[in-house]
Amino acid sequence: MNKALTVEDFIGRFEAYAPKTYAVEGDPIGLHFGSFKQEIHKIMVTLDVRPEVVDEAIDEGVDFIFAHHPPIFKGPNVLTEDNKQQAMYAKIIRHGIAVYAAHTNLDAAPNGMNDWLAELYGLENTQVLSPHYQIKYYRVNVYIPKEDVDSLHQAIVDEGLASHGNYSGVNFQVAGHGHFTPNDQASPHIGQAGQAEEVEEILYSFICSEEEKEKALAVTKNNHPYEVPVIDVYALDNLSQAIGLGRVGDLDQAMPIEDYIALVKERTGISGLRAVLTDSQAMVKRVAVLGGDGGKFYPDALKAGADTYITGDIYYHVGHDMLADGLNAIDPGHHFESICKDKLLAIFSQWQEEDQWPVTIIKSQLNTDPFTFY
Repeated sequence: MNKALTVEDFIGRFEAYAPKTYAVEGDPIGLHFGSFKQEIHKIMVTLDVRPEVVDEAIDEGVDFIFAHHPPIFKGPNVLTEDNKQQAMYAKIIRHGIAVYAAHTNLDAAPNGMNDWLAELYGLENTQVLSPHYQIKYYRVNVYIPKEDVDSLHQAIVDEGLASHGNYSGVNFQVAGHGHFTPNDQASPHIGQAGQAEEVEEILYSFICSEEEKEKALAVTKNNHPYEVPVIDVYALDNLSQAIGLGRVGDLDQAMPIEDYIALVKERTGISGLRAVLTDSQAMVKRVAVLGGDGGKFYPDALKAGADTYITGDIYYHVGHDMLADGLNAIDPGHHFESICKDKLLAIFSQWQEEDQWPVTIIKSQLNTDPFTFY
């Protein structure tokens, strides 16, 4: 029988995908309710944690809610169930439901919220719109007997290491000779104490990210035959990956702004949206998109050469500023981030299959958009 899944197990897997370091400073991501040690058996994915969503979770027998928007943005000074929001907190605790929120770390993560939106709206050759973090990369060099190279390489590949761009198992090998003399305290894999040895070795070299570094070193040490393996780690100044909010890219073919607005409306699945139009006859070719409330990032869209910007919650005066700066904008509402429910359900279901988690995973069926369009 498979071991029960804990909150800690699940979060560990998720934060390897969207680490906390990707979040904007001060964002209240993470575990809001429950314990890292508690077992979970039924997971529900939601955009928002609202009283009706909590009731849905209770009716479904859910013991872990995974949300995009944190249920507590600002901690209350007092707790009273006369306040409906705080009454919801009490209900969560009474029913033993753990609640975890992944907000701007999911927004910024590769293959996260903003990549999903960019794909939905037809953007190609995308780049990060507003970077706030750089992933560092390292080169790991290890010296290992020639006959042990294949087993080390396979262990590294099996752990998902040594990937670069669209390629896996990327490594470089140089043949040479290792020289050493074990002392009388050593337990050498090759040779005897007090005798100088010369061994045909391979310098096996691969690249890992900052998040992968500790795992890369552990896998290398655990699959090396030597008592004290020689491993060199170098920071790569010429290689990094931008992490941040929003994406900017190009449409396959330019189209009139009114046609593109219709496309956004249809693909978002809404009955109405708002637009800021500096030119209603403009052609759309280069588009920036940022999930959530992204009005303040519109200068980044201009800097990136976008002719159209898609984001939610555009304020009145920001709309005026966009008009003055000649930027068309489309506002499908903050709720367009609900794309996360289907996307996360698919990802979590894949992890469940890979790791044989004994859990059920569902998504909230509720629409938590506070606005109705007529």
